[in-house]
Amino acid sequence: MDRDNSTGMNIGTMPWDICEYLVTIRGRRLVLFNHLMSANSIFDRVYSGNSLDAMKQGYLDEQFCQVEDLQDEASPNFAEEVVTLFFKDSARLISNVEQALEKYPKDFNRWDAYMQQLKGSCSSIGASRMKSECMSFRDYCAQGNVEGCMRSFQKVKREHGALRQKLEAYFQLLRQAGPAGAATRPGM
Repeated sequence: MDRDNSTGMNIGTMPWDICEYLVTIRGRRLVLFNHLMSANSIFDRVYSGNSLDAMKQGYLDEQFCQVEDLQDEASPNFAEEVVTLFFKDSARLISNVEQALEKYPKDFNRWDAYMQQLKGSCSSIGASRMKSECMSFRDYCAQGNVEGCMRSFQKVKREHGALRQKLEAYFQLLRQAGPAGAATRPGM
């Protein structure tokens, strides 16, 4: 088994199954991947400047990294706390949209206003897929397209659920990894 000299981690060449993985980098930094590849090729991609290919799937953008960068010794769980607040707030906003869709048929201005709030929350943590779907919903509102709004809203809810699962797994692994020590983002 090979060792990565920069992290001291074993990086064997056994292929991994196709599914999402969180890879520990430099003590704590974790990166999402969804490919069949060996540990060596994962590290090659991370260190080749395509780091944070966690974002490759589009669930998160650089804003999430900026939220993480606000963590320090005084607030080591800052990002997790922000994400927890996001999911609490976004669940409320999704419920508001759902109620508005039922109670106020074709009130595109009301629907749009609620979705604008959700889009803003998504932007604040870097939830790029959700934000994109929120923008699609708002476009359908501008067009007066009820069916488009309904389809788009279902996608927003699916993206919300998928993002929640990914981030819960991410933070669980961070907790298992323990204190960050000198966590850094390669190539940045």
